[in-house]
Amino acid sequence: MEYSYKDTRGPSAWYKMKTRPKHLPPQKLQYLDEIVAAIRQRHGVEMIILFGSHARGDWVEDEYEEDHVTYEYRSDFDILIVTADKSAERNITYDTDLKHQLEPGGRGSRVSYIAHTIHHVNQMLAERRFFFMDILKEGYLLFDSKRYKLARPPKALPAAIRLRHAKDYFEEWMGSADGFLKMARNAMGESEWKIAAFLLHQATERYITCLLLVHTGYRPKEHDMEKLIHQAAGFDPRYQEVFPQQDENDKRLFDLLRRAYVDARYSKSYRISESELHAINAQIVALKTITSEVCQTRIAQLASPNQHDDA
Repeated sequence: MEYSYKDTRGPSAWYKMKTRPKHLPPQKLQYLDEIVAAIRQRHGVEMIILFGSHARGDWVEDEYEEDHVTYEYRSDFDILIVTADKSAERNITYDTDLKHQLEPGGRGSRVSYIAHTIHHVNQMLAERRFFFMDILKEGYLLFDSKRYKLARPPKALPAAIRLRHAKDYFEEWMGSADGFLKMARNAMGESEWKIAAFLLHQATERYITCLLLVHTGYRPKEHDMEKLIHQAAGFDPRYQEVFPQQDENDKRLFDLLRRAYVDARYSKSYRISESELHAINAQIVALKTITSEVCQTRIAQLASPNQHDDA
């Protein structure tokens, strides 16, 4: 069942995006102009949209030195290319010349782009899919052929669509979290302690993402474990109990998990023991059980014949 947008051609049916990211410094705006010029040369390009950290204004350009080694991180330019049809989408996706043209060289940030047809984008907006909703809200329309329009999302979805989304999110994100948990155990078996710590962090993040998507249809742009658990506890207080803060050992375990997202990958000073990993793994197994129960309950609620479309 699809919830299709209405092509009424009336002004209320379409969404008008911001067009110029004036918060970006001049050198980034110039780089964006070059990116747009390169993409526009391709056949079938109807819109070019900047989204992500550069659109929001929270991009990162970080450089630090540790043990005489210089590390650098720069946020990508995230670009959505909207095409007229599937043929143009495929051509752009596999265009090696375009990939080469958009390599950063000495300009710093890489360009990460995806291509979708106008029909697909509007269908995702009609279903209020969180990724495309964020692009609509935060993004900037850098180029517009004016041959097509972006659909204005409905304020609410029928219960049947919300049920389908919840099932899709549950299958996708529980499966992803289970995969990271399995890889973490494999890493522990190979005595790769830091890799295991990062993978356990990713499993935790995905279980909580599953919960939030099933209940709200939205995925927060957040990696801070304390904030994610606080959000999850709003749906079930057991999330707070999984990672107790009663004594110094509890706090140390949680801090190791929280720091694993960055430090386990990049910091030589990050240390975690086998016993600490096993303790954290046990907590995440409990987290998995809670997430499955809470999400299955929500899906059953959405499937109830008493569920109203305007809920």
